[in-house]
Amino acid sequence: MIIRLVSDEKIAETSSKGNQEKWLDTVANYWYKLDQFGYEALAETLVSTLLEQSNIEIDTPFTFVRYRMEKLHVHGWDRTGCASKNFLKPGQSLITVNRLLTNYLGTPLKQKLAQLPSDKRRVAFLAEATAEYTRLREFPQYLTLLFEVDALFCNDDRHLNNIAVIEQGGRYDYCPIFDNGAGLLSNTQLSQMDIAPKALIAVLRARPFNTTFTRQMNAARSLTGKQLMLPKISGADIQEAVQPLLEYYPVRDRGIITDRVTTCILTRQKAM
Repeated sequence: MIIRLVSDEKIAETSSKGNQEKWLDTVANYWYKLDQFGYEALAETLVSTLLEQSNIEIDTPFTFVRYRMEKLHVHGWDRTGCASKNFLKPGQSLITVNRLLTNYLGTPLKQKLAQLPSDKRRVAFLAEATAEYTRLREFPQYLTLLFEVDALFCNDDRHLNNIAVIEQGGRYDYCPIFDNGAGLLSNTQLSQMDIAPKALIAVLRARPFNTTFTRQMNAARSLTGKQLMLPKISGADIQEAVQPLLEYYPVRDRGIITDRVTTCILTRQKAM
């Protein structure tokens, strides 16, 4: 079935990579996101599928968003995208740590972080200031988990407006882990399909601190210890999970996409 979306009801979500179009179906209470730069929907769906094998909802108080692939009819064309259940309940709002701490500090958060002398100090400040303001005592563990997920799946778009908490009536809660669509080299405009995946992975920089994934992850782990637990993922596991998702993409691209996502995960898994 193709989901039909009305163009004038879209939301353009701004990120460091550009704008991605989203729609909220208020009847079904689902979000729909359109592939804008490559195969973001596949990345979102594959990451959430693999996280099903993790400890996130077993050993931690945190959760993650499940995605599924969809065919979407928008702007007069049939396009590829993904869908996810709206995790916000009535009366709840999503507040980014950038907005939260900028208001709390009375100065831009990015400016404050730039004044700190090391990645470890920057991670510690972001984690501890957010925990203090929101009274979410395990926010440092949550931040470490985010950076671990980003490191494993090569998500280089976890900027300060892509880390958030849920607010309702002055009280706060942890936001489910979501928005991993920039991972797995999905932006084929920036990570061209004719360049070897390992070469592309080598030059990626992790946000929000513009460093390597391993360095950012280890800075967080030095404060909280390891948070993400996953069984070892094999190439066969990845190919089994990605196979049904590839049907949404041209046959000519399926082998290249499989190679790219497999190389990302197997390469980064060694550093975990």
